[in-house]
Amino acid sequence: MEEPHRRIRALHTASTITVYQAYSPEIGLPAIRDGGFPAAWKPGRMTWIKPSFMWMMYRSGWGTKEGQETVLAIEITRDGFEWALRHACLAGYVQGLHSDRGA
Repeated sequence: MEEPHRRIRALHTASTITVYQAYSPEIGLPAIRDGGFPAAWKPGRMTWIKPSFMWMMYRSGWGTKEGQETVLAIEITRDGFEWALRHACLAGYVQGLHSDRGA
C-alpha cells in the first residue's frame, strides 16, 4: 500500500481532534484553571496549531521559548479542524505551488 504524501497523525475520535498550542503563562494557566481562554487571548491573532504533542514541544523549545512556556492540548471538533485547514496558509515556500519566493 502506497503511503500518502501528506497525512495528519493526531489523537482523534469520530467527532473531535486534539491539537496543541503553546502560550505564555498569562494565557495558558488561566485557560487550564478555567477551562477556557482568558480575555488576554486574541482569536484574530495568527497562531500555530500542531496535531503532534512532540512536534509542539520541539517547536516551543520544550516549553522554554518566551511566550511558549505553557503547552495546551485542545480538543476541537473535526469540523473546526477542517475549517482551520481550509483557512490556513503555508509557512514556507513550496516550489511548484507558488510562482516565486516573493520578497
